[in-house]
This record gives sequence, C-alpha cells and structure tokens, in this order.
Amino acid sequence: MNTVASQDFEDWPDWPLRDTRYMSYGSTATEDSEASLLSISRFQPPPSPTTSISPTVSDKGKIAPPVDVVRVNLSPCVTISFVRKTRLFRMQYSYIDIVKELNGTLKHLVLGGSNGSHSTFLHDFSGTRLPIPHLEYPRLSDDTPHRVSFLDEQTVQTANTSFSTQLSYTFDHWDDCVRFQELLLASKLVFIAGIAEAKSKGRGEECISQNLRLLRGRHERLTLLFFANSQRKERKRYVSVPLNCIDKIDVPKKTSKPVLLYLRPNFEILAEMKVLYFYFLDDDERKRFGEIIAHHIER
Repeated sequence: MNTVASQDFEDWPDWPLRDTRYMSYGSTATEDSEASLLSISRFQPPPSPTTSISPTVSDKGKIAPPVDVVRVNLSPCVTISFVRKTRLFRMQYSYIDIVKELNGTLKHLVLGGSNGSHSTFLHDFSGTRLPIPHLEYPRLSDDTPHRVSFLDEQTVQTANTSFSTQLSYTFDHWDDCVRFQELLLASKLVFIAGIAEAKSKGRGEECISQNLRLLRGRHERLTLLFFANSQRKERKRYVSVPLNCIDKIDVPKKTSKPVLLYLRPNFEILAEMKVLYFYFLDDDERKRFGEIIAHHIER
C-alpha cells in the first residue's frame, strides 16, 4: 500500500479528485479500488473533551510524540467483523478511542470495553491515506443495517498480533454510525439518502443501490460524495462533487423522474460527467435534497 502523507482533502491542489492509487487486496466490494481525496485525517473540534497525553519514553529511549485522545462511548456497542486465517471473528466493544497527533493526523482507533472475553482492538492508520467509511446498505430507515466497511484491507492489531484484513463495523444505533463517519471524514454529515441509481450525461451509469452523502468540511465547504461502482473502464472509486461546482439543480415534480445536477467543468471528472441524474429511493428525501442544494447554490 502506498505511503501517503496525511492531509485535509481541501488542501490538495486537484481537489476534489486525485489519482492516488491503493494496492488492491481483492475487496468484497471491488476488485480494484482507488483512493479518493475524501480519505482525510484532519479533525473538526471533537464531540467530547480531548485528553492530551504527554510525551513518553519508548523502550528504545526515543520520546514518543504527544497525542490527543477522544473517547466515543457507544450505545450499547459496536460489533467488528474480520477474517483471520480463514476464520471469521466477531467482537463487541462499548467504546472507541480516537487517537491523533497534536497536528490533527489520525494515528489509530482503539476499541475497548468488551465483555472480558477478548483484549482491546487497534485499527491502525499510520503512514497511509485514511480510507472512506463505506456504507454497505442504502439508507432507507432506522431499520437499515448500520454496517461500515472499507474498500481495501485494513491494518489491525489484537492480542499483540498485527495483520491486514477486510474489516467492518456494525453499529446498534444510527447516531453512533454517524459519529463514526464524521470522525473519519473530519466532516459533518449534513444529509444522507439511499439512491437506486446515478447516471451522468458524459459517462453513463455511475452507480446502483448506493448512498448519497452531503458533507460539511473545513471552512463550511459542502461536498457531495457517492461511490461510483458501475464504471467498467476504470477502477471503482468514490467521487466527490463540491457544491460550488454545481451550476443549477432541477427537481421534477414527477416522483419517477431523477434530480438533475448541472456541473461546472472546474475539474476533469466534472467536465466528463456534465450532468448528474440521481434516482432516489424515497420521494421525501428527493424533495429534501433538492431544497438543500437549491438553498446553498442560490446563496
């Protein structure tokens, strides 16, 4: 896997999309996946008080850098799933510690508060671009499974053993799932809805049965995010569309008609797509999305 310096996605010169590639590990979601600029590591103010840990001296005599830790208590727990030597493991934890350096770079997640049958679990991000949390099911209601996975294998550590594996988090409550996404994306989740299909005028079918997320990042910038799982000629990847790159929106009165976003050719990917067509699974969400986008692009 490529080693990439962690940065806020808004600081990249070719935001919103960068051709930075990950090595594929045969993900269940895609054979070939590609890193997106929304793989980010800088945090907004944390949701709970931050604990600053002073530098410590390691076994080799080197001083470890200070870190900030934010604990997210879950209600009641999160279930993680992974495969190790062909065996499927499922473990439950009641909190997640978000450990980051003082400059905002995320180091790792530490899961703890188990029932005592297993040790703490570490999800490591050192030296890599942070992955985008991938929602496995289109969001329809509170009954939708709150399962988050990643397109590439993740580095984890348990019982003093470090290895790479396909990893997923299943939350009991949607609010916990939202907080988890926001912490990894360093953004506020303003809107999310399930879409049956997305198409573009220039590239054809973009995705089927996915989620459309609207994120508010640093400097109050708003960005649309969806997973383009239908493109056959290139690696499947996340596509981000800044709202200031949307020229206008058309929300037809007829429920069966898609919402149309007319894009400004600010970036190569947007120039290729030209117009985006979103078919929503829920008509109320379709209308709400139209109101939100229209409000912001008319300001």
